[in-house]
Amino acid sequence: MARNTITIYSDIAVSSCSGSGPSYTVNYGSSVANAQIGDWITAVHREAGDSGGDILSNYTYQVVGITDSDTLTVKYITDIVPDLIPESGLGDDSPCDLNSGEGSSGSPTNSPHTFTRDLGSAFEMFVE
Repeated sequence: MARNTITIYSDIAVSSCSGSGPSYTVNYGSSVANAQIGDWITAVHREAGDSGGDILSNYTYQVVGITDSDTLTVKYITDIVPDLIPESGLGDDSPCDLNSGEGSSGSPTNSPHTFTRDLGSAFEMFVE
């Protein structure tokens, strides 16, 4: 059964990261003050310089700590390489090592983040 989720933020730029897997401190280019512990973060990893090209992997992180309105601690959960059977991923990686496809291999652009929140089972009684 699919999760009932809402999107909290989309296309949020990553400014900088610190830490080592599976937990990372991420500084964002804009406020993420509405993020909550437990929210999910997704990012698409592409080859640097290949905007709109093939997706290398789809990464999922979870918010595990809040420092301030633009800095969060996130934990790597999983990543999935599209069209690979059986499903497999590239493995734990810093959010600052995921390329959006913009830039070049010498100066890549970080993949933006999308934040979603599980609505939980209590919400399901209102959905037909």
